[in-house]
This record gives sequence, structure tokens and C-alpha cells, in this order.
Amino acid sequence: MKILFRSRHTARGGGQRQPRGSTFAELMLATLIIGTTVVGASSSLRQSASVYHYFTDGPHEALMLAQEIHEAAVSLPWEDSSEAAFGSDVAVLWDLDEQQYHPPRSASHDVVVSHSHWTQDVSLDYVDLDNPNTVVDPDEFGGETLVRLKVAVSIGDHEVDAFHWWMTEPEDVD
Repeated sequence: MKILFRSRHTARGGGQRQPRGSTFAELMLATLIIGTTVVGASSSLRQSASVYHYFTDGPHEALMLAQEIHEAAVSLPWEDSSEAAFGSDVAVLWDLDEQQYHPPRSASHDVVVSHSHWTQDVSLDYVDLDNPNTVVDPDEFGGETLVRLKVAVSIGDHEVDAFHWWMTEPEDVD
């Protein structure tokens, strides 16, 4: 049994060897493609980190924490209540005035563990209905008033944002 082997060089004809390797233009093109890919990937990662920061440590989280206090305030009675409704020292809406919650609280007064380094500062003021930026004394003011609920949300000493809601006293139902 005879086995025949053919040489690659003879198959191409004449035993000439083809040059191996890449040209300078091919190397530059590969470098350009790889460089563009790296720049695009790093830009994408930087943008993802920015979006992540917005949703974890930014205004979005501050709004969520402020809304928890607003939700609690809406459910509180405005007048006499002997039973605490939001923690041990808040029985009526006006008890929220000048409260500070660190760590922050949910609407059901549970500690928001995921944001333990945040603070909610609450204030309530009577404001002029015609000019809600003007704080008034309801006993001395002759016009109509609203109650402004303000919740300022901070991380450490840095206030992230402050939110305001206008509330009206519920009418007596006979």
C-alpha cells in the first residue's frame, strides 16, 4: 500500500511561498475598530452609572421619601385624637410640624432600612390662598388659607430636594 503526500508548496505551483502577516493598513483598521469598541463600551458604562446614581441617590429617591410623609399626613386627623397614628408622638396632622425622621419613615411609620443615611424634615404652615408663598397667622389673617406641608429630604448635611403639598382642612360632616 502506497500513500502519497502532496506538499502545499507544490500545489500552489512552482514552490513559491506567499508572504504571511498583516499590512500596516490592516493593523490600523483593526486598531480603529478595537478603539471604537472600547470607547463605545466605556461611554455606555458611564451613562449606566449616571442613570443608576439618579435612581439610587438622587431626586427620584428624595421624592419617594417625601411622598411617604405626604401619604401619612393625608391619613392623619386634623383635630383631637387621643391615639397616636404615626409613631408614638404624632396623633394629629399638626404633630408632624418640625418632626425629623432619621432614618426615614414610610407612610406606615416603618423604618426605610434601604435609606438609613437619609433624613426627612417636616414642616407645616398656614399660607395665603391667593399667594401660597406667604406664610400667615390664621388667627390674625382675614383671608382664606391653605396648609402647606413641606418635606425636605437630606443625605447627611446635604439637602437633596424639598417638596410641598397644599392641604385643605376637611369640612365638618353633620
